[in-house]
Amino acid sequence: MFFVEARYHHNPKRAVGQVRYIAHREEHLPEGEKRELYGIGPRYRAFRGDEKAIQRALMEDAKGLRNPVYFRFILTVDTQTANRFARLDARLAERVLRDSVDKTFHGAARGVQGVFAIHQHGGEHRPAHPHVHALLSPRLQDGSRTHLSPRAIQAVRERWEREVLRALERQERRIEHARQERTPVWALTPYRAPERPHQLPPVPSRPQQRRPLGPVGAFFLRTRKARRLSGLGRRWRDRLLRPGVRLNALTRDPARTARRLTLRLAARVMPGPVRDALWLLRGVRSIGLRTR
Repeated sequence: MFFVEARYHHNPKRAVGQVRYIAHREEHLPEGEKRELYGIGPRYRAFRGDEKAIQRALMEDAKGLRNPVYFRFILTVDTQTANRFARLDARLAERVLRDSVDKTFHGAARGVQGVFAIHQHGGEHRPAHPHVHALLSPRLQDGSRTHLSPRAIQAVRERWEREVLRALERQERRIEHARQERTPVWALTPYRAPERPHQLPPVPSRPQQRRPLGPVGAFFLRTRKARRLSGLGRRWRDRLLRPGVRLNALTRDPARTARRLTLRLAARVMPGPVRDALWLLRGVRSIGLRTR
């Protein structure tokens, strides 16, 4: 059986302290943290949980009233329903309680406005004890005085239990439906491996062997004068990235390398115009003759 406690007082300063109490206290909270404050009615809902603005609004609503009445409700659930809430995520459980509070006051006490906070800490012999602290303003949404008769309070009790059970059952159906939709396919039908065409294994590529350095190349490496003639001096060492290429070329075809070296030495002693003409004719001769 659900339990709903309803009390009232006439002190605006006490109402301010009650807002602070439901947002910070009742059980230990880390320093600087507080519970979310939700509004009842469009005006208090527009404050978006601003504690100071809510406290000022509660005190302003008491102005002009000779004997303002602040109603405070504590709405709880029974042990069986608390166990069902314990299976839900904390945010999902808070959403269920928040929707239930809105529908309860809208249906059983239409026109009231105020603030409420949701507590979910555990209690004695309970894994969780979800309940709601609500504080109503002394004025209705249209500006008239707030008055709740015993009959209206009993209607809030009955509507609260009905809305909580309805919202909780709705969320449980959604969770069960989502769990069924996430059922893997292999649990419903036997697994069949996809057919793939037979492919031959790839032939491993042979590692490319480096050509050994011949005796001529070794001789040129040992002779300083020969290294200068082959272009490994300080001039060509700065220009070429791999000087070993020239040595390998000399090892593979010494005659061709000697002819090219002789041509380069002869071109150095020629006059400039003759040397330019020689290189020009050499380039024209090679046009269209190279196959690779």
